[in-house]
Amino acid sequence: MHHPQWEPFLESSPSEVAAEFLELCTDAGLTLVNTPGEITYARGTRERSCIDLTWSKHLTVSDWSASVSPLSNHYMLTFTLHQAFKDTIPSAPPSAPKTFYSWGKCKWDLFIKDFDAQLPAYDYKKQSTGIKAFTRALITSYRRHCPRGMHKDGPRLWDDTLMEAERIATDSKARYLQLPTPDREAEMQRTRSQFFLLLRERLRNTYLRRISKLNPGEPLAWKYISGRKRASLPPPTSLLLGDGQHTYKTARRAANALNRIFFPLHPLTRQ
Repeated sequence: MHHPQWEPFLESSPSEVAAEFLELCTDAGLTLVNTPGEITYARGTRERSCIDLTWSKHLTVSDWSASVSPLSNHYMLTFTLHQAFKDTIPSAPPSAPKTFYSWGKCKWDLFIKDFDAQLPAYDYKKQSTGIKAFTRALITSYRRHCPRGMHKDGPRLWDDTLMEAERIATDSKARYLQLPTPDREAEMQRTRSQFFLLLRERLRNTYLRRISKLNPGEPLAWKYISGRKRASLPPPTSLLLGDGQHTYKTARRAANALNRIFFPLHPLTRQ
């Protein structure tokens, strides 16, 4: 962040604090990556000077840009970081989008009890009937006692109305900074007030209402989650058929696979 009021003081002589800051950066192993004799600028629709010190530790900085925001009286600086030594700094793995799940605990005792109660007496002469009964009992117990995941999407606070209000406030502020006039200042204050009014209303209606419903000692995190979508229920055969690499397109093939795993190939004989 770079404050506009810093600009008149950028040409002043270094103070004792600046000298101590310089020593602190060098002691920490940081390297000054500015081009000698060249001033760092934020290049965009309006070219503005930025702090002329860029420190790095195995990184180089380029593509400076500055933009205004109605949320602050600072300029927002953005830039690109480049690795100086790719052989020593591994690249960060790509981050997967966050998915929230709410899992309960499986009631395995009830699962086994219910499963055993539904199984008929095994008759090797009626394997087809036994496989159907086994599959039906497995699915029923699985749905009763194994929890189903819930995919939860966070609330969309920054909707289209807020985005449009922020864009209007940002444009009016940029016009005022480019040419400060009383009319543009009044327009900037008006659009900024309108944007903040919408933002406060959204925060009050979205979050305070959810916070008021909390019980004493109850965590707040899940109260911020609004939308819910049922996760797909995995087929029961995927729990039983090894690592799930095999897929069976028909119920008969899945039943035969269960038959090979849970039923003997030959009928048992009494000794």
